[in-house]
Amino acid sequence: MVAPKLRFREFNSNWSNGSLSELINSLDAGVSVNSVDELPRDNQHSILKTSCVSNGYFEKNERKRVGIPDEISRLKEELLSDSILISRMNTPFLVGANAYIHIAPPRTYVPDRLWQVKINHQKCNMKWLSYVLSSDKGRESLRAQATGTSNSMKNITKKDVFQIQVSFPDAQEQTKIADFLSSVDEKIIVQTKQYELMCQYKKGVMQKIFSQELRFKDENRGEFPEWEHQAINNFLSESLIKGSKGDQAKKLTVKLWGKGVVPKTEVYQGSENTQYYVRKAGQFIYGKLDFLNCAFGIIPQDLDGFESTIDSPAFDIQCIDPAFLLESIKRKEFYKKMGELADGSRKAKRIHASEFLSMELDIPHMQEQTKIADFLTAIDDKITAAKSQLNQLKQWKQGLLQRMFI
Repeated sequence: MVAPKLRFREFNSNWSNGSLSELINSLDAGVSVNSVDELPRDNQHSILKTSCVSNGYFEKNERKRVGIPDEISRLKEELLSDSILISRMNTPFLVGANAYIHIAPPRTYVPDRLWQVKINHQKCNMKWLSYVLSSDKGRESLRAQATGTSNSMKNITKKDVFQIQVSFPDAQEQTKIADFLSSVDEKIIVQTKQYELMCQYKKGVMQKIFSQELRFKDENRGEFPEWEHQAINNFLSESLIKGSKGDQAKKLTVKLWGKGVVPKTEVYQGSENTQYYVRKAGQFIYGKLDFLNCAFGIIPQDLDGFESTIDSPAFDIQCIDPAFLLESIKRKEFYKKMGELADGSRKAKRIHASEFLSMELDIPHMQEQTKIADFLTAIDDKITAAKSQLNQLKQWKQGLLQRMFI
């Protein structure tokens, strides 16, 4: 029987096998026009950026204002509500990216590198088709049609898309599936907003804490001493314990944007000529080449004894709360400003350990540091829990997509 693994009880007929040409009437692209990289105000025209569908959902702010009358007159293919966009020309990973548009922004137009899907409404539900195309199988089917000799840009033809094979039920079952998955999406939207609000809350609290607008009290409800401006070398000392060579070392790496320290996976074996250094749990570590990309972390216990090169220096910590130190350095107000000052006009953008250690921070009393660190850690725990719930919902949806489609 041609049917998915997971199905609503009231439906029992076979699904049809065919090509997308039976469901899609046309794929319509717009034109490229001169535009300004800013969002339009009311009653202004805009054209979408290709990136509006890169993440698998429609990002309405990924568009540019079109203000020149001659350019406005050239615009065609206005974006419609209840429609689908497909990236027909993009990088190998992003070509075929697609998303559903529930409500289209007014006077917004499709560019030449995107298609807007027009369907056969007698056979197809637009939202149902959007789930087909955005599923792992759908994305893979679209990417498989991409051609082009460039490693940086691929394209898909209409003919190839129309020939993609697909299994589909009647329109009534499509609508039932689409409505159910839409309710799952609503749960994801609510959880996403909760996660984003918590991240925004932490950002706002940190601004108040590090500007000293918000201060903590000691155990007697008294004031802590004023913060002191001190060099980082008062609290950190570089660790230079030689370890293995590159072909033998158990390597670690520092993720960008303060996302932690993780084991490094390599396709190729490291060089026997490259010296690695032993790193210990609890040390502070950063990436010299990615200082301006917030590549900072504290080495976790499970990576004790792992190694990195001198381009990811590690430091022993003394007389400062490690969590407070990390939060201080992860602030854009610190690493962006200090990194650019230290970097000067050099092209490499490598921040050496000596430069880092000479940088200065505003440091509170140790007890206030601990209170700040505990407070921010509690917020991080809630953010992590919210993120975990969001990931679980997304995984649940992917599981549903795998079982509700053929």
